[in-house]
Amino acid sequence: MRNGPEPLPLKLAYVVDTLVTGGAERLVVTFARATRNRPDIDLTVFVLSSGGTPFSNEIEQMGIEVVYLPGKSLIDVRRFLRLVSELRKQPFDFVHAHLISSTVLGGWAAAILRLPFATTIHNVKASTARVRKLRGALYRSVLKMPGTVRIAVGQAVAEAARTDTGGRDCIVVPNAVSPEVVAPPGARAATRAQWEIEDRKVLIAVGAIIGQKAYENLLVAYSQVSLQMPDTILLVVGNAPDLERYENLQKQAQDLGITEQVRFLGLRQDVPELLSAADLFVSASHWEGLPVSVLEAMSNGIPCVVTDVGDNALILDGTGAPVVPPGQPGTLAEAVLDLLQDDSAREQIGQAVRAQVVEHYGVDAWVKKLVDIYTSAGHLNRRRRRSVPHLAANSGDSAP
Repeated sequence: MRNGPEPLPLKLAYVVDTLVTGGAERLVVTFARATRNRPDIDLTVFVLSSGGTPFSNEIEQMGIEVVYLPGKSLIDVRRFLRLVSELRKQPFDFVHAHLISSTVLGGWAAAILRLPFATTIHNVKASTARVRKLRGALYRSVLKMPGTVRIAVGQAVAEAARTDTGGRDCIVVPNAVSPEVVAPPGARAATRAQWEIEDRKVLIAVGAIIGQKAYENLLVAYSQVSLQMPDTILLVVGNAPDLERYENLQKQAQDLGITEQVRFLGLRQDVPELLSAADLFVSASHWEGLPVSVLEAMSNGIPCVVTDVGDNALILDGTGAPVVPPGQPGTLAEAVLDLLQDDSAREQIGQAVRAQVVEHYGVDAWVKKLVDIYTSAGHLNRRRRRSVPHLAANSGDSAP
């Protein structure tokens, strides 16, 4: 016979800028999927934009509550007050934000309600170097709050973040990749047949068409590859939030004479299948954190050639996968050609990267690290709010 009531689940509020695409957004989905059937975790996702995206639909289909809070700007007072109101409605134990806007709004809302708060820093480049002064100042103000738990997705990110945190340390929790990103058996042959690329060597790049990803350099590198191996094809998978940049890339491909060999596929729902169809994953990024796209390629056993940014070298250490300096398309092209021309090396590296991801970047260990952070930082808050009836009813009166 049990003594006392059943333990209450840990009530988590995840706040994220959007659920359109990207590594941070994918991690929210991964955490939701990994914990959806756990009786000890009750997750609500707050999105600072509208719904109807593949990721938001995926989370809703899991039976997880998603609250949409679109706003006119970062300093939209009505949206902020609604977030505070929504967080006050339920006895949340912890608020966890991803990306800049969510960190600002979620951090200040949690401070007002005296809720434990964490933010995950996803990128190695100081985020405030790429945003307006007010946005950057607000972001740094949250990172420097005494009660903020700062989580970095990798060692390189933790070191770079010290610029924004005022020298404060981060807890390093490396990104994880879900087993759901592995393509089913037979996907490679079916996908190659669908795209009529059965007899081609296929390169794939996955990521939004933004400046960080350096697609301009990738096209230059690929043009050099195609001169020696004209039977190759490059698939670019990712949305294009900047139409002008996308059009410039198309013109660049035309000027380089590779229009027929480069396919811009846009935002896709079948990324695992497309990865399985590839012979090589390539990335020319100027900067990264610990890219989920690389982990997904590794999970599918796809050998990688990436630039030495963020934690790329760390996650590929010991696999034999080439890691080249950023901003050097010629060096990138040489590494790609070497692997495309060596079937045995590609097979060995593919096996090694798959084993690396299984051993070091699994979901179960990642979730445990996060839950340990939530419970250690929020245990006193849980005890006070749930043991005193009027505090449970009004979380604005709770104490951390």
